[in-house]
Amino acid sequence: MSKKHVSRKLKSAWRKHIDISDVDKFLEEQRQDERIGDKIAEKPDVELFTEDKKTSTAKPTLREIRRKKFDELPRSLLPLVNTSNVSDPIVKRNIRKNRNPIAPVAPAPVRIRKKGRPSGIVPATTEDIWAKDPVPEELKSEWIGKELLHHTLRNVGKPLVTNLPERMDKAQRVLPLRKKLPNEGLSYNPAIDDYLNLKKKVIRQEKAIIKKEEHYDRVVTNMFVKMTPEEKYVTTLNEMSEGLVSTVKAEPEDEKPAEEATQPAVVVSKRKKPVSRAKKRSRELQEQEEKLIQRELNKLMEIDQLDEIANEIEKNEKKATYLAKKRATKKKLLREKIDMPLDFVEPQQLSGSLRTIQPLKTLLATGLPKARKVAILQRSRGEVERKKPRVKTVRYTRSSHKELIPQSTA
Repeated sequence: MSKKHVSRKLKSAWRKHIDISDVDKFLEEQRQDERIGDKIAEKPDVELFTEDKKTSTAKPTLREIRRKKFDELPRSLLPLVNTSNVSDPIVKRNIRKNRNPIAPVAPAPVRIRKKGRPSGIVPATTEDIWAKDPVPEELKSEWIGKELLHHTLRNVGKPLVTNLPERMDKAQRVLPLRKKLPNEGLSYNPAIDDYLNLKKKVIRQEKAIIKKEEHYDRVVTNMFVKMTPEEKYVTTLNEMSEGLVSTVKAEPEDEKPAEEATQPAVVVSKRKKPVSRAKKRSRELQEQEEKLIQRELNKLMEIDQLDEIANEIEKNEKKATYLAKKRATKKKLLREKIDMPLDFVEPQQLSGSLRTIQPLKTLLATGLPKARKVAILQRSRGEVERKKPRVKTVRYTRSSHKELIPQSTA
């Protein structure tokens, strides 16, 4: 094949279209020899070939193979091992040299011992566990109440657990006894003082419920007009027959002249004097000047009271933040806590069986708090919109709409 003619006009063209395939081939062979170690042609036969010999040792068992795998390097780390014979081109590399080389010792394989099945028999102890009394001698007194005893022992670090809760967690265990025990007077045969206190509480709750019912009747139920079917029929007839039947009553003749005599006289308004435009203009200018003077005076008065205004603003801000925080905590507490009314039974209604007692069925007392708790009552769109934070808008005044303040000539 004829050689293609290439321009050799510039120095940049001299470097182009040069055949360097022989150089690349030589360098590739040299690189390959460096990877292997030496040239294959110069290596002896002993290094290149080996004789296959049958091993006299027995075949390793499956357990030995498994144990050997623990000592070997994992297959995932094999690519990280350096297998090249080429020396490191960077001579001064930060490699820590071991001054006292010690032959590495292979770690012994960890033997995992299986735990035996528990027998369930607790070993006997010499001490008598029933002889120990958790309450010390100085706290054994009739003047120290049970709750005070619990409180003292808990703070000393020796809690006395007499009534174990259903859930064995610390949060329940440290609660005082009065929060766990039921309300006094709720038992079947209570003390008379507890019964009377419970009765007072129930009466107070019932009064609050009755008051709320009366309020709802006043502002909701009684606001609607109540009509009998007969009244409703008469009103519909009157409304539908409006304009068909003339209901003009004949007036007595004696009243007509009296009405004519007492007719009011016609009042004729006097014509106002015309005011010239110059006077109107002067009045308007005077009013504007008075307003500007008053505004400047107000500004000077406010500048004098600047400290008082700043203190008042700071006080109002603190008060607003305190009230908002208080409102939020109160709302949270109300949402979490719902005090259901107590079930109270008169002594006359107590028969031989507690199954005959009717439970509390007042919807106003029980249904409304439960519905609020589980959020059954859906909020209206207006309430949702009102709860949203108001978007702050910046209002700009056009330069043409700004009021011109006359500059005082000093």
